[in-house]
Amino acid sequence: MGSGDNCLVAGVEDRYRALSRSYLFEGMSTDDLKPLARTATVRRLRRGEPVWQVGDRADELCVVVGGEVKDSVLTIDGEEVVHFLHGPGMTLGEPGFFAVERNRIVPVVATKDSTLLQLHRRALVPFMDAHPAVKDRVIERLASNTRIQTNLISTLLTRPLLNRLVLRLIELADRTPDRPGPPRTPPISQSLLASMVGVSRENVNRALIALTGTGAIRRVDGCYELLQEDRLRELIARDWRLTAPRDHPS
Repeated sequence: MGSGDNCLVAGVEDRYRALSRSYLFEGMSTDDLKPLARTATVRRLRRGEPVWQVGDRADELCVVVGGEVKDSVLTIDGEEVVHFLHGPGMTLGEPGFFAVERNRIVPVVATKDSTLLQLHRRALVPFMDAHPAVKDRVIERLASNTRIQTNLISTLLTRPLLNRLVLRLIELADRTPDRPGPPRTPPISQSLLASMVGVSRENVNRALIALTGTGAIRRVDGCYELLQEDRLRELIARDWRLTAPRDHPS
């Protein structure tokens, strides 16, 4: 796969370490998690390759080992709107997996060469029956995502571009594993940011320049660091309190 993130996950120990990064399995012992790790399968994707398409059966959850995938939709004008980016340690596929219909309603595509671990229904359902806390975490995550989506829809309809962009930067930073220093997003292009807020790349570029000029953010190694996190959260907190999703173990 070429990237150091896309490590080999052929052995049970590798798969166990990869799964332990998911919010689903926070605090679980090696003995509890290894039986599930033995059932997980590795899937490697090239950039642009779909993880799944609309209408596919939703019989697995995926944990991102390396790389990045996105879920998005096309507007009536053919413009892409990206809902979420999923990077290393993040879990995806819960809505379809737990829906009555058990199908996918949004396509997911790799934005770069990526490695996923797939957890299949036939193994995961008995595992959750034996470990009810896992299902509780899924409920928390689905509720959190619903609130985020509601906020995002509201911003698209009622907020200026700057607020919409700040909300997306905060969401991306909240979903990125903790690291020393200010919160930061994963590496992301202006074009992808534009598709996440529903405007042109040129408009996003101007808004980013404005935010950088105030000292609120800075670009480092393709990421955006939130240098004035409290101020940025206050900017978008007029109508709601933003709650960080639980994508990584605390």
